[in-house]
Amino acid sequence: MKKLGLGVIGIIVMGAIYYFAVGSTQLTTELKSQVNAQLALLQKEGFSIQDREVKERQEHFSLSFDNPQKITHFLNQHGVQITLEDAKLVKGLILGVDVHYLPDTYTSVSFDTYPTALPTVLNSSVTTSEEKHILAQIENMLEKKAFLMHVSINKLITGFKGHIKDIDEVFQGETEMQLTMKSLTFSGDIKDGAISSIKQELKTFGIKVPDVMFITLANLTSNYKVTGKTPYDYHTQYSMDSMTIHVEPDLNIVAQNMTMTSTSLLKDALLSGTMTSKIAHVDIKDKGQAYTLNTLVLDINAGNLDINAFEKLQQANVNDEKYINELMQQFFSKGVYIEIPVFSIETIENRGKNLKGFTLDAEMTLDKTFDILALETNPMSALSTIDADLNLILSNDLFSLIMQQPEAMMALMVFQPKDLNNSKAFELKLKDGKFTVNGTPMM
Repeated sequence: MKKLGLGVIGIIVMGAIYYFAVGSTQLTTELKSQVNAQLALLQKEGFSIQDREVKERQEHFSLSFDNPQKITHFLNQHGVQITLEDAKLVKGLILGVDVHYLPDTYTSVSFDTYPTALPTVLNSSVTTSEEKHILAQIENMLEKKAFLMHVSINKLITGFKGHIKDIDEVFQGETEMQLTMKSLTFSGDIKDGAISSIKQELKTFGIKVPDVMFITLANLTSNYKVTGKTPYDYHTQYSMDSMTIHVEPDLNIVAQNMTMTSTSLLKDALLSGTMTSKIAHVDIKDKGQAYTLNTLVLDINAGNLDINAFEKLQQANVNDEKYINELMQQFFSKGVYIEIPVFSIETIENRGKNLKGFTLDAEMTLDKTFDILALETNPMSALSTIDADLNLILSNDLFSLIMQQPEAMMALMVFQPKDLNNSKAFELKLKDGKFTVNGTPMM
């Protein structure tokens, strides 16, 4: 359900904005012409248009998701990444769309988009009376347009803004679940008939099951900017003030001040990307134990990923193992590299003590001769085409704390650390099929 929900939201937001933001003028007739052109295109790409009613300054129609394979190809071409399996999950979904032409001084065209019928897989999988009861509640929410997105395109066709209707719903069953979402707004720029940037803000999001668990997110923002000519060329920034996870009876996790930046670049049919992230504090309480992790940092780089194989994987049948293996081999055939420049925790607070943390860096490179099938049939041979290097430095205080665990004591009998500036250091290397720890051969 979670995966399906995210897929639906992505399709609604990205698809709706894109296909009604493309080219128009201030005249209602020309705006209608543009909408007609987009609807005609959608009907060739796996969707169908139903119940269309056209008036002078407004219209209504329903958009049905009919052909998952065509839809997958179509959305992937326009930057909405979805796999064939995800598209199959939304087959049968119907969205209602209300279009208004020149409704105010800002807007050339606006539209409200909302689900009116659930995907076929949800209806067909409901068997128990409990599930039927929940399904009836969801269908009642659809009738109330509980999941509604509004988008307005400006008169110069250079920008848009919108929001998703606040949600405050309670699902009644054997266990009660409350879903809340407040103040999700977005805006962006349009250049040459396509979205060039999007900014989103969400005040709060929460899921609560009384006496079981709750999750709350507060003050999320994201910024997306196109940096090239393909859907894979972009720069994004995310931030969130706090995230709270509570699981009865004792587990409580609170993360504060989170940020993340990512970039993606496509060059010569090879995809590369970077990700940097930071969390100021994470408080963890469980079964009488309390820890505070301060200044968590994680950076990741990856590159030389074959984009043609990636796009084919998006549409591949997961049951076709032979074809999947061929695509995976192609995907890793260009000398893929993965780097972790830094993964670190600055300090750890526990029982009144403030312990210094750890730092880790790592890199792995796959030779172009890497054979993914050999990992199963002859893993030692496959290892000879992998170069890897990992460096881990633990503060002495943290090392002592870890060594109180029996499993860690057993590992220390195999992996002997080096003393380095009041810290314990481990260097793990895999080169030419040989694995060493601090220079000592392990295989």
